[in-house]
Amino acid sequence: MSSQAVLPRRSRRLATIIPASHWISIGYSQVDAQLMENLQLEIKKYCDGEFGSDVRDIELRGRRNDDTLPYHDMLLPHWKKFAKAIHGRASVENIEFYNLCLPPPVLDIMFPTFQSINLISLSLGNIAWGSDGYQRLLSFLNDNRSLKKLILGEARINDLSTASSLSDAVRDHPTLETLGLIHCGLNNTAILKKILEGCTRLKGMRKLGIGMNNIGSDSVTVLADFIRSNHPLKILDLIYNNMSDDDALVLASALTQNTNLEDLDLSKNDITEKGEKTLLKAVYDPTSMDSIIESNHTCKIYTYDSRIPSIKAQRPPLEQEVLRINNNDDRDISIRRKIRKKVVLALCGYGSNVELFDLSYLNDLPLQLMPRVLELIQEHSQSRSRAVITMPNQLEKDALSRLFHTLRGWELPLLFENLRGPSPEGGGKKRKRRKTRR
Repeated sequence: MSSQAVLPRRSRRLATIIPASHWISIGYSQVDAQLMENLQLEIKKYCDGEFGSDVRDIELRGRRNDDTLPYHDMLLPHWKKFAKAIHGRASVENIEFYNLCLPPPVLDIMFPTFQSINLISLSLGNIAWGSDGYQRLLSFLNDNRSLKKLILGEARINDLSTASSLSDAVRDHPTLETLGLIHCGLNNTAILKKILEGCTRLKGMRKLGIGMNNIGSDSVTVLADFIRSNHPLKILDLIYNNMSDDDALVLASALTQNTNLEDLDLSKNDITEKGEKTLLKAVYDPTSMDSIIESNHTCKIYTYDSRIPSIKAQRPPLEQEVLRINNNDDRDISIRRKIRKKVVLALCGYGSNVELFDLSYLNDLPLQLMPRVLELIQEHSQSRSRAVITMPNQLEKDALSRLFHTLRGWELPLLFENLRGPSPEGGGKKRKRRKTRR
């Protein structure tokens, strides 16, 4: 289709709506023609103030699938009118453009407009902008002082020079907290390393998403080094990266040296049960007291979609229990208390092929330790009770029955016997048992 076919000059100057019939006449498919008309209508709503003068979020979308809607020069007057309408609006904080081709002429209009508003979040997905687009984005980032969230999708970084410039822009940004580079060609180890160098210097970053980048084993090593550096990052999203059990082992090793990361999303990868056990051991290793202490006590690791409660409920009990302990929503739980809770798990034999909280494994503990152990168990029961307050049956099972089964399962008389000192040499008088009437 030709980008030279245009409407009369008057129509272009006034940015009137170009109907679908015209787009069809110059070679667009019926579907794309209707989408071109819809895009203009959507832009017009923002220009006419249909969403109100205090509009906060702006979203423009071309196709609904992953394809990009083509650009045509006849759309430029509409983009100019749109930029003029939102220029300087203090209320606009979030802008999202998806599946729209935004060539340099449009970006040269939009980025100065973004700079004129108090933009907090910018998402650009599948906009087919190329290296020229990245240069304009980098110029925007270097001058911006308000952006906290930047999400780029299907915006491939094709060379180390672009990666280095983006790294510098990220490193020096004063407010950026969230960076998403989704399907951006980060399977190149050198490019990924350069991007992470900028993230390492950005101490204010709290969430990093680099999903759908087909990261290879070499790049996983670079990621592990980033995790091992203990950056203040809280959330790391690595979904859809074809990671294997071997990759899980590399990440697990790095996690034991990290005390800041709270969520590691590894869902939609090729990690099997073997890899899941490796990751779980990073946050709970009951091999010894030292291994428990040296485990990671802050991170929750997901190899499944954690947003679906039914899937979470089907996870192994040990995994669920450890994730509850590592949960950082309750700020009152210190690392020391988390370690104590994991020690209780280990004392209960949890880590072997035994039932969770089979407290008969505590039979051989000295009686002097029993009050402390009971206190820990009660404390754990109370935290579990709060977690399942909407599940009465589970609540009863966890909170009311555990202490009963604990006392019933322990051989308490034998424990008291263990308190007696050794008999003097030569033996002593044995206490006669008192007969009871039946």
